[in-house]
This record gives sequence, C-alpha cells and structure tokens, in this order.
Amino acid sequence: MANVIKFAGIVVLGLAALTVVGGSMAGDFLAPRGGVYASADRGGVWQRWGQVEGANINRLDIAAIVHNPKDPRILYMGTMGDAVLKSVDSGATWHRLEDQNKVLDRRANVYSIAVDYTLPDYARKKPDRFYLGVYQNDFGRVLRTEDGGVTFKEVYVTTRPQYAVFVVVLDPREPNTVWAGTAEGLLLRSRDSGETWKLVQEFPGVINAVIINPKNTDQILVSTFANGVFTSADGGASWTDETEGLSGFPRAGSVEAVLLDASTTPATLYLGSAFGLIKSANWGVDWQAVSAVFADEVLPVLSVAASPRNSREIYVGANRHIYRTLNGGETWQVRQLATSKKVRALWVDPRDPNRVLAGLGKAGRR
Repeated sequence: MANVIKFAGIVVLGLAALTVVGGSMAGDFLAPRGGVYASADRGGVWQRWGQVEGANINRLDIAAIVHNPKDPRILYMGTMGDAVLKSVDSGATWHRLEDQNKVLDRRANVYSIAVDYTLPDYARKKPDRFYLGVYQNDFGRVLRTEDGGVTFKEVYVTTRPQYAVFVVVLDPREPNTVWAGTAEGLLLRSRDSGETWKLVQEFPGVINAVIINPKNTDQILVSTFANGVFTSADGGASWTDETEGLSGFPRAGSVEAVLLDASTTPATLYLGSAFGLIKSANWGVDWQAVSAVFADEVLPVLSVAASPRNSREIYVGANRHIYRTLNGGETWQVRQLATSKKVRALWVDPRDPNRVLAGLGKAGRR
C-alpha cells in the first residue's frame, strides 16, 4: 500500500512539471534514455518510474514486461543486453537475476517470458517457475527456472547460429506444455516442460508471436515479422495462411505486436503493424481497421495492451507515443513521452487497471 501511495504521489507532483499540448504530453528535451514510464490514471499522465538495485533503470532497453498470474505483484522484465529483471513489489524496485548456474548470460537478449500460472505456492514453499526465449552467445535458446530465477537450465538451443528464440508461451490449460517460435520460422512444442521438443510447423518467416485461445486451446495464431499470419483450428495439426486477409491494409503484413483479448465473446485479436492497428473477431479470417489515426512517422505499432477488467480500455505504443481509448476505440487520446526510445512493452495492472507501465527500448528486436 505504501508503494501505491508513493507512486500516486509522484505522479501528482509531476503534473506541475508537464506541459500538455494538443492532447500530447510534451517534454522540453528528448532524452535518449530507456527504462519504464508509469501512469496512475489509465494513461492520462506518465512519469518515469521504478529503480534497479545497483544500476540505472533508464539505461535499460526493454523488450517485454509480464506479471505472474498467481501473484501479480511479481513482474518480469526482458531486456536487450541486460538479461532479465524481476520485481516483487509491482515494479517499484527491480533486481537483476544472476544465474548461479551461469547458464543465463548477463548480456542476453530476453525477448519473451512465459510464467507458470500455477505458482508460486506459498503454503508449500514452492517458488515461481518461468521460461525465457533468448538470444545469447550467437544462438537462440529456451531457458527454464524452477526456483524463481536463482538458477536456470537450458532446455532448447537453435540448430543454427544467428537465430533467436523470439517467443515462448505456455498452454493456457496445461502448464507443462510449452510452445516456442524461432527466427528460423520453426514452431516447436514440448509436453514435458521443455525436456523434449517436437517440430509442429515451419513458417516462411521469423515468428514473433504465438497466441493460444484460453477458451479453446485448439485455436492458435502464429504471426511473423514480415510474412503475415497463420491460424490453426486443431491444435497445430493443420494451418491456414490468413495473410490474404491483411491485403486491404497496406503494410499490415509487417507484424510487430499481437494481443488476444479473451474477455470478449468471441475473443478479439489485435494486430499492430506498419499499417497501424487492426482487429479480428473470427480468429484472423476477417480484419477491420481500428479507428485510431497514426501519423506515418510514428509507425509501426510496436505494442498493444488492454485492461483485464474492461476490454474497451486499450493502449497502443507507436514510436514514443502512447495511444489510449477508454471506449473501445470511439475516441483516442495521445501522449508523447519525453524520450527518444520506443514504447516496446505495455502492461496493465490486473489488480488496479488505473495503473499502466510502459517499457522503452530501441527501434527493433530483430
């Protein structure tokens, strides 16, 4: 509670130092720093937020921010070149995970983090468990920790150098089933927590997202950075190329971010790309543009998030701008952060949807 009060106080005090012009938060200078911005009012006002033990958080190049579904106070941050950091106080303070086994390199690029949603179990003294999709020492890898990040084990390595593992996700109903997508275009699945792997499908491009519908886990969507999207209705046994459905949206096949909002019926997919933002209510068969207007100079859309309590509250990161709608896209507001970095990750607190975090990074992950 003290952290929440402190956080809100910082935001309120910072209002006096900000100038709002035309609906955008304008800074006098664009700092090249990265790090984390936070809002306590659903994206209305943003401030730099958080600190890293023994380091400068503004120097971080952030690729991903995720929370532990069992205990949302626990956050994980994947970075480019600084491996992975963890917070147990909702992001107020972070500490770098130093692998005692020396498997996770301190300079690793951590693109994706998949958290076992059944842990931690405090009553049985079982810590959190998660997987990392990384690139380190010239190879892509999947790493697993069973002890909250104290030690890691390598459970997969790419067959060729210079190819990252961009995606690692867990089956929404079976936490021992792990999916991984690589820069080689390989979609892999493990049914034993990463100990053994099977090639499910090879796609014509770098895989950057694997989305599984928690309401129907046979429905899977795979997106690529430059070669469109593909769907499966039978758990990966067969696939349909849905890229043609993107043809009405110039440059939409250059995908950077995918969000599944499973709270709607049917589930809604959002696709962020060089076109802007589009959505689908029938698992990628048909798409329609979201009404937000993006200037060409801010594209592509790099990150998308929605409130877990209200699907009409959507946040979009493009360049250093954050777009938000509180009414399902009928109207939008834009905030420009005082930085030259890009909004690469967005996260909405599932316990307090007023609170939103934005992770800043470089222009691309490839």
